[in-house]
Amino acid sequence: MKRVFLASAFVLATGTAQADVGAFVGITYAFGSNQGIGFTVQATSTRKQDRGILAAGLSYHPFATGSKVGLPVGVGYQWKDAAAIVGYDVLLQSPVVSGGYVDTRSKRRSAAPSGEGSGGEGSGGPV
Repeated sequence: MKRVFLASAFVLATGTAQADVGAFVGITYAFGSNQGIGFTVQATSTRKQDRGILAAGLSYHPFATGSKVGLPVGVGYQWKDAAAIVGYDVLLQSPVVSGGYVDTRSKRRSAAPSGEGSGGEGSGGPV
């Protein structure tokens, strides 16, 4: 039974690994743990803009009095090249908020590359 469960988990993990994972870089704040502001790098569940996301990664709090490294996981929303994430830091054991840059892609893709399919010379627009 354990082998079937492990095989199923592996198949699901590799299926989701083929998704278009995004990269998030920003600042983070850990509440109630004396960590204060820090820097974070996280992987997001998608690169598509104007979508809700899941995120997980690493954070570094240079001004912290105790542990300086965190492991945040959370949910958020991303716009064009920006995201906001609310979550929980597993290592610091505190709620966190993050904001920063993420490389997004728009939902729409052009049907034909520029210059193709215009059917004539010139710009293809009205004369």
